Amino acid sequence: MERLHILIRELRRRRVLRLAGIYIVAAWVAVQVADQLFPAIGVPEEAILYVWLIVVFLFPLAIVFSWRYDISADGITRTQPARLGDDFDPSLRKKDVVLLGALSILALSVLLQLGSRIEMAPLGLDKSINPFSIAVLPFDDLSGNPDEQFFVSGMQSSLIDGLSRVRNLRVTSKVSTLPYRQAGGSLLEIAMQLGVARIVEGTVLRNGNRVSIALRMHDVEKDEQVWTERFEDVLDNIMVLQARAAQEIANQVLSKLGPEDHEQFAAAKQVNTEAYLAVLRGTFHIERFNPEDMRIAAMHFQRAVEIDPEYALGHYGLGKLCLFQAQANIISPQKAREQCFPPILRALELDPLLPQAHLGLASLSTWQMFDWDAARPHWERALDLSPSLADAHMFYSHFLGITGDLEKSTEHIERAVELDPHNPFVIGLYSVQLFMRDEYEKAIEAAEKALGMAPGYAFSYMTLVMAHDALGHESDAILALANMMRHILGIPDAADFVEAAYQSDGFESASLQLAEYLKVDWETRHVSPGTISLAYEFGGRLRICNRLDGDLCGHIRSRSAVHRRHRQTDGHSRAPAIQGIGEADGSRLLGQPSLKFRTPVPILFPLSNSLPWEVTLNITRPISSARRRFLLQTKTVSTSSAPGRLRTKLR
Repeated sequence: MERLHILIRELRRRRVLRLAGIYIVAAWVAVQVADQLFPAIGVPEEAILYVWLIVVFLFPLAIVFSWRYDISADGITRTQPARLGDDFDPSLRKKDVVLLGALSILALSVLLQLGSRIEMAPLGLDKSINPFSIAVLPFDDLSGNPDEQFFVSGMQSSLIDGLSRVRNLRVTSKVSTLPYRQAGGSLLEIAMQLGVARIVEGTVLRNGNRVSIALRMHDVEKDEQVWTERFEDVLDNIMVLQARAAQEIANQVLSKLGPEDHEQFAAAKQVNTEAYLAVLRGTFHIERFNPEDMRIAAMHFQRAVEIDPEYALGHYGLGKLCLFQAQANIISPQKAREQCFPPILRALELDPLLPQAHLGLASLSTWQMFDWDAARPHWERALDLSPSLADAHMFYSHFLGITGDLEKSTEHIERAVELDPHNPFVIGLYSVQLFMRDEYEKAIEAAEKALGMAPGYAFSYMTLVMAHDALGHESDAILALANMMRHILGIPDAADFVEAAYQSDGFESASLQLAEYLKVDWETRHVSPGTISLAYEFGGRLRICNRLDGDLCGHIRSRSAVHRRHRQTDGHSRAPAIQGIGEADGSRLLGQPSLKFRTPVPILFPLSNSLPWEVTLNITRPISSARRRFLLQTKTVSTSSAPGRLRTKLR
């Protein structure tokens, strides 16, 4: 024990214990800094181990140094012995220089040996990316014939469609892969932008009645090609060939496919070649979204149905085209109800496993018939058949939003963004969702992003108008409204009118003047009822009540009252479904503003299929006698099951 006491006393005298304490604290700080810094600069977490090893191996060297030497104003000196003689010289001797050199070499060796193992992590995928996610990039055409572009595009679409039906896969939508048709960039960069772990590339060659598709799959994390296969068959068996290709890819990614997956792949069968090619041509043109291509697409879809009346995709093509025309206000809601249902229903009759047909029927039931109960099972069935169908997630989200389930609605629109991150339509509807969640700044950011992708995108302008108004940005709201009328509605005169009115009379007055301006010739040039309704709303001239299960009132107040963004609905579950202004059996409400709940997307009066809605319009401005007579009429609107009644009363 005496020797131990002597050792401890000597350690204190030589300040070894003090240095050890300082060293331990400094080492702890160094490890904590490394733990925070390494992930930020791309160093793998495992590198923290080498920091610990450096700290441990340098500790004994620090102890030896502290035992023999001191650091003072004169530099490094020898520590004085316990019994100091008259002749003690603290300056370093030759053997001290040798010892210090050896300690330095040892310390440097430890730093180099262990420090060299702390390297920047190689660029890799975000760990949040689903390992079962995949993107199919646009295929290369080996024929070199521009006329074959429709066929090559169709092969990519078909493979994506087949993979999207596999339940445990997450498959990127075709729209978001199109920017990479001729992109340079590495596969890793593309994968990170799309948020996928695997990428499929391919080539297509059609020679007469034979088709050859060569596919290769890359595991981006491993940076290697993990699978390749060539599929060849006659064109009559193209659906079977595509099902085989999709199943092979799914088997490479997943350990096991479910019975539902096998059932869908087994459902593939032979097709009429001419009808199939007509559908591919129609789909190719409809994806271009312009009037001339829509006309060409209609010709091809009609030809497909004439060639093979039993071909479900031909009938669905006609229904899809009709839906596009209805959404773009090319045809009236009444015509949509008459023309869109038959081909969609026929497609579903011929192929009950066609998810797009369920999606089409759900859309029609929602936005043309306002029959929520009839629409819901088809939304759910479409997603059950094709879990990666981005359009289904996007539109189902909108359906859930207008029927009051905002949380579930958000889940589906976020899934749509995940599946289709470069689609301006998806990003635009995401901005609508953010607006409904009162996240106005984020809504503006998303809307501007969508406009950056597609400058002529209507939903984004509407979101900008509503979100800027909610934040009190009057000038920005007017600018967005004017730009929408210039670039989307094609009425630049109205845009100039509202901007001039705002400069002279202010926001509310300009809004009311715009509503009256648009009504003057609304029958000769179709203006969305929602646009007129929005103008009245901004003018603060509307109060609407409906009575169902007691008094239920929704108030659109003047913009000074919390900017009217929170519609008062007394918690009624159906209230968020009432919005827009509508058409009863083809008879418009002539631009009359109506109740709007938490969404800038105008739809028609969504009448319940079983419950009566009494809607009272309280108008604080004079109206014509003809208009008064119209508003006093009682209209009946048929739905797919039971009628709902719309009564308008003037107070």
